[in-house]
Amino acid sequence: MSKTNSLHYELCCLGAKFLKSRKNAEPWETPNKYVVVELVTLTAENPDIWATNGYQTTMVEVKTSRADFLADKKKWIRSEAADIADKCLGNFRYYLCPTGLIAINELPDKWGLLEFDGKNIIKKKSATYQKSSTDAELLVLTSIMRRVGVKPQIFNFRKSCYTLPKKNY
Repeated sequence: MSKTNSLHYELCCLGAKFLKSRKNAEPWETPNKYVVVELVTLTAENPDIWATNGYQTTMVEVKTSRADFLADKKKWIRSEAADIADKCLGNFRYYLCPTGLIAINELPDKWGLLEFDGKNIIKKKSATYQKSSTDAELLVLTSIMRRVGVKPQIFNFRKSCYTLPKKNY
């Protein structure tokens, strides 16, 4: 987790707003409804930003230095083995960095690139859809629910509910 007054954290917050904004969604996309910044969970990966529009997810890794980007490329979670093991988050995966830090030809296959020019975030390359880990995505969602105070319970959203007769089971 980054320091609150760091460029990394600032980009995480700006990136979250970018993902939530309707104007930044592709014309065919439903904008993201839920976005979380620097959520630490039991998943193999703790992305800087994770978002969902209800049926697809987006994961963003924020990089503020070349060394951090190069180190990130070597992580197990970025390997083909992690994809095969079904451990990766995000149907759409992006790097977000200051302008010029990452070249498009350095991106992993299917990843997109967002750049911060000091004022705005610009989508330099759109990510391509890829399968994500259902288990990891559920861990993120349940972690969010727990943190906002949703207690373990039975949810019944029917307007009327009859009482089941008591039986000896």
